[in-house]
Amino acid sequence: MCSSDLVLWHACTQAAAWRAAAWDVGVSVNLSLRQLNAPQAVSRVAAALAETGLPPGALTIEVNERVLVEDAGLITDRLAELRELGVRLAIDDFGTGYASLAHLRQLPVDIIKIDPSFVAGLGGDATVTMLTKTIVQVGRDLGIDVVAEGIEQPRQLAELREMGCGYGQGFLVARPMAAPGVEALIRTSD
Repeated sequence: MCSSDLVLWHACTQAAAWRAAAWDVGVSVNLSLRQLNAPQAVSRVAAALAETGLPPGALTIEVNERVLVEDAGLITDRLAELRELGVRLAIDDFGTGYASLAHLRQLPVDIIKIDPSFVAGLGGDATVTMLTKTIVQVGRDLGIDVVAEGIEQPRQLAELREMGCGYGQGFLVARPMAAPGVEALIRTSD
């Protein structure tokens, strides 16, 4: 098993264990252009789900926005195949200039993750604030969940909430942590 398959398998195994413990959580795994271009990409994801018993809807595959323009036809087809498995799909680092908002309606995605550079500029740069608000609104209008990445300050979180951004990640929300830290966090929110 190659290292990228191992990461996917471990993530699915951990999420399946949490779900077996009655915690309704999922897991996200980033896939690179090379991984998506591999002929067996979809079958590898399907195998990881089958072997671990993780329901497909509990797995989100994240793809960097830049990947979408490298080989748009093949990648869009691969994403559609993954979505047919029931896996959720996310565009990571959205807004960095490679994909347009209009392109979103053609992509089989469930989640847009706003690039941290936008979040960092909130409140200090009117153009960045307006663009962030636009991304949030377009995502909501298309029925796509929007996640703001890189939230580090309370004012950023407040602005994003005011815009209607439903999800966020960053040091203000929680630092990166290993599985035991996630479990402790889940226990405190029960």
